[in-house]
Amino acid sequence: MIVSALRPDPRLAGCVIVEIDGDRVASLPVEVVKELGLASGEELAPARYEALMAAARVDAARRVALRMLGIRPQAVGELARKLRDRNHEPQAVKAALERLEAVGLLNDADFARHFARVRAPKGHGPSRLVHDLLARGVARVVAEEAVAEVSVAESFDQESAARTLAEKRVTALRSLPLPARRRRVLAYLARRGFRSREVREMVEKLIQNGGETGKGKRES
Repeated sequence: MIVSALRPDPRLAGCVIVEIDGDRVASLPVEVVKELGLASGEELAPARYEALMAAARVDAARRVALRMLGIRPQAVGELARKLRDRNHEPQAVKAALERLEAVGLLNDADFARHFARVRAPKGHGPSRLVHDLLARGVARVVAEEAVAEVSVAESFDQESAARTLAEKRVTALRSLPLPARRRRVLAYLARRGFRSREVREMVEKLIQNGGETGKGKRES
C-alpha cells in the first residue's frame, strides 16, 4: 500500500486528503497527518495502514460530534450515546470526545449550567433539573453543583416558581375533593422537581384558601 497523494481538501479547511494506491481513503486534519508521520510515496505496512484508518474513524466521529454541538450544547455521555447509535465505533467515539474535551468544546459542568439556566425559568425545580441531567449522562455531583450554582447566580426564586405552578393547578382541579386535589397538585409539583416540606406546606395553605396564598388573596 502506497501513499499516492497528500493534498489539501478543498471542502474542509485545514484538512488533507489522503490517497492510498490512487484511492481516497480519508480526509484528516493537518495535525493528525503530521502525528501519523505520513509522506507522499511512502509504503505503508499493515500496522501503519490500520493506524491511518483508526485516525480516520476518530475524525469522522469528531466531525459528527461538532455538527451536533453546533445545533445545541450536549453532555459527554449524551453525545457518546448518539454517536454510537450512528454506528461509530466505541473506541473512536471515546477518542473523538476526548479531543473535544481537551480543546474546551465539550464540558459537562458548562453544559449542566447552561441546561439549568434554560430550564429553571420554565418552572423546573432543582430535583427535576438534576434528574434530567443524570438522564443525559452528567455525574450527580456535577449536576447538583451546577443547579445550586445557577440558582444562586441567577437569583431564581424556587419558592415563587413552585407557588405559581401550584396556584394554576389548584384552580384547574378545583372541582375535585380536597384529598384528591392535594394529592394531584403535590404529584404535579414533584414531577416538576419541587418536593420540599415547604412546598407541601404551601400547597396545603393554597388549598385551604381556595387556590390563593395569603399574599395573593383577593380583597373582598
